Amino acid sequence: MLEIDATVLVTFVLIWILVIVLSRVFFKPLRKVMDDREARLRGDLNAAQASMDETARRLRDVEAGLKAARTEAEEIRAKFELDALKEKNRMVAEAGAAAKAEIESARAEFEAEIGRLKEELRAEAAPLAAKIEEKILGKR
Repeated sequence: MLEIDATVLVTFVLIWILVIVLSRVFFKPLRKVMDDREARLRGDLNAAQASMDETARRLRDVEAGLKAARTEAEEIRAKFELDALKEKNRMVAEAGAAAKAEIESARAEFEAEIGRLKEELRAEAAPLAAKIEEKILGKR
């Protein structure tokens, strides 16, 4: 059977003393270092999350700014296109009016020339008719 003597009791006391000493000298500082490390990690994680949130907010702001800039650019482009279309229509209308005026001028000039030529032909027709009549009547 087992005999319990003083050595067992001394061993038991020495083990408890060793546990107490190791607890104060090794385990408590180790636990403190691990707790500090965990607290720093939690702080770093919180800071990283805050940084990610701030970055996401800034990204949304930038995207909103880009969207506004695109919208403004589209409005400006549409305005320029409308102005260009108006200018084109104005220029086409002016060119059409100028061409119409030139055509009318040429037509009037042409009709005047035709009238003048008709008058010349009438003036020349009477002497020609007389010559033709003379030749026809003179030959008989």
